[in-house]
Amino acid sequence: MRMTLAEYRAYCRALSIVVLNNWPALSKAPSFAAAVERLIHPTAKNPKPRHSYFARRFYKFPSYLRRAAIEFVKGQVSSYLTRYDAWLDGDRRRPDAKPPIFTPVSGCYPAMYRGQQIKFNDDFSQVSLKLWNGREWLWHDMPIKSVRHRHLLGTIKSPSLVVARRCYLSVPVEVKPERLPMADRVCAVDIGINALATASIVSSGGTVVARRFFHPAADIDRRNKRGLLIRRKARKTAKLSKGFCAGLHRKARHINEQIAQLTSKHLVQYALAHGADVIVLENLKGWRT
Repeated sequence: MRMTLAEYRAYCRALSIVVLNNWPALSKAPSFAAAVERLIHPTAKNPKPRHSYFARRFYKFPSYLRRAAIEFVKGQVSSYLTRYDAWLDGDRRRPDAKPPIFTPVSGCYPAMYRGQQIKFNDDFSQVSLKLWNGREWLWHDMPIKSVRHRHLLGTIKSPSLVVARRCYLSVPVEVKPERLPMADRVCAVDIGINALATASIVSSGGTVVARRFFHPAADIDRRNKRGLLIRRKARKTAKLSKGFCAGLHRKARHINEQIAQLTSKHLVQYALAHGADVIVLENLKGWRT
């Protein structure tokens, strides 16, 4: 698996140079992937591509991985050029900020297409992967130690092979949300800054029947006290070592989990007490936890 990841990243690194140098023409092409393949991939209609290095260096590189690499490199190059243009226009955190660095293989993991690169058995206890062994691409059978049963919620898509200290298959699942039933009352929850959450019971006619603030101040003060202690210790320490204030970090994390559990419990009880059939949360996309 590590050899497969290294081979895929080497391909993406080489491909990123081609895409970056030819970006003005490629970005205007009707089909970006087809335009890139004409530059690197020999076919009967295109026997001599401009960059013959890929056919010599990457022996029988799977076509599905090649197309996945093209899409990944397209995103990397586009992101880099956007950040570089912003830097040239003066959009910088500091006047002396250095230009952005091009990182072609940051977060780069091969996409294993179903049926072409990966095959699961019926109960997801074993998987067959098409991997690079240093000479050729062959199928390898291996057991799956553990699985999260998210596949029961929807349709499985092509996973990514993530190789770090251990090897994982990051499997995306397409879930179609169910249409919510018509409700006479809903509990609308707004996440706040000064107050942790504000819940309002709204009728079908738009009337606010009840409102309540949820703010466990005592627990929040206990958590903030740990954070203050960590900051004080950090100011007195020249170099922060691994595991710095691990005990205080653990206590603050546990307090946060307790706040979340108690608040969610009280929200459900509040909604049931006022006859609400649905709890609606504000869109929290982009929030960091």
